[in-house]
Amino acid sequence: MDWLLLIGLVVLLIVGGAASFFLYFFIARTKKEFRATQPDLRITNLSAMNSGDVLTLYPELENVGPGVAYDCVMHLGGWEGNFAVKKVYPRGPRYEKHVVSIVLGPEAPIRVKPISNGYLRLRYQDRWEQKYERWYPVAQVRRGEIPPYNPQIDLEHPDLTEPHPSVWDMRKFLRNISLYG
Repeated sequence: MDWLLLIGLVVLLIVGGAASFFLYFFIARTKKEFRATQPDLRITNLSAMNSGDVLTLYPELENVGPGVAYDCVMHLGGWEGNFAVKKVYPRGPRYEKHVVSIVLGPEAPIRVKPISNGYLRLRYQDRWEQKYERWYPVAQVRRGEIPPYNPQIDLEHPDLTEPHPSVWDMRKFLRNISLYG
């Protein structure tokens, strides 16, 4: 009886080890395939033009990820407008950079009064309508003239808010990919 128990235990360990090995590679492959379809929208360049009291910022939006970014919206705290584009494609035949024009007059709130927590928010979705947000910190540089502040956007240290679906959800998303989407 002891030999039978020992053989059963060894067989169970071998089957369990093989199953965990295949499960590990299944999960790793699913995560890799899912990451290969996600967009990564960023501001890659920022230029500014000062004309009298009007400051115009020109951030360049670029999708550096492999997937298409949908319903992109950019908003600067203390600026009344926003920028929206339906699709931003990754590098390839439909690739293009989008240049946004943010006009800040002398009466813009971000230039007139101090703002404690300034931000430039870039929001977009992937093909499964999962929301991503990239927050760029904005500081105000004090000047000695009117308007008293100029915004300074830190492109090096953004915060990213992204979804974290389970492996099961990733697999479900990947199985429902349209050939024409």
